[in-house]
Amino acid sequence: MCPVVGVVGSRSLPVSFAPLVSRVVVSYLARGFQVVSGGATGADQFALSALLQQGASSRGVLFSAWQSSSGFPALVRPQVARFAASGGQVVWGSGVPGASRQVVVSALLARNRRLVSSSSVVVAFLYGSSRGSLYTVRQAVRRGIPVVVFLCGGGACLPPDLSSGCSVIHTHKEVI
Repeated sequence: MCPVVGVVGSRSLPVSFAPLVSRVVVSYLARGFQVVSGGATGADQFALSALLQQGASSRGVLFSAWQSSSGFPALVRPQVARFAASGGQVVWGSGVPGASRQVVVSALLARNRRLVSSSSVVVAFLYGSSRGSLYTVRQAVRRGIPVVVFLCGGGACLPPDLSSGCSVIHTHKEVI
């Protein structure tokens, strides 16, 4: 069984960070890792793009919060379709578009827990406030899974309870 890297992060991660996410994904692929992500916009979308660009869909898994592709953000749906058509695996969740906020949040958090439980290491790209990504990082730290956090700006920070459980890399658009 090959090691698995979970690539997660802020939905608001600027597109200027796509090359960084891609380099991280390519690096892990080169070391024999499978890449898993959540299929959201931002960091997840950039990881999915990297898998597609590398022709490595068969080495990726999308953990969906949704029961069908209609739950993915409209911007990501074409990539999800290409990913699945080229051998990528999608693990479907319980959420349905239009459900109550409570049901949707529950499905998203369950997706994040499934993603973490499948990962050998988690890499998170934080930008601005990112409660879902911090939840995922916290889940990995609690399970003793190594976590690498890229603080990419926008006021992103790591709460004190997570600082000792993560390797933190400070980066800014200017250095990419």
